[in-house]
Amino acid sequence: MRKGNWIAICLSLLFIGLFAVGFYTLNDVQIESTFKIDEQNIMEKNGDHYLLINERELALPKDFYDKIELEKYNKYKIKYVYNRIKKNDGEVVMLKRYGEQPWGQ
Repeated sequence: MRKGNWIAICLSLLFIGLFAVGFYTLNDVQIESTFKIDEQNIMEKNGDHYLLINERELALPKDFYDKIELEKYNKYKIKYVYNRIKKNDGEVVMLKRYGEQPWGQ
């Protein structure tokens, strides 16, 4: 093959790869709402915590898990992100007690 053909093939593969990544990224969905949480909404698998919201298992980072105080509060403002292409993919990106002010309680 000539050098020009290799360049055309490489550029085509690059374009297809960028298109696939762009398509996947465009299917990201971000939801922010207030949810009532109880112990049934929190689960643990292999040492990781998950929050069950709207039939989705959302990865719950440890710092957010530590903020949940179900014995005192059960309403939380939660923002999560998931991808429509993947069935059970998602992650909590913000969690704060409903009514909590940014400067404290």
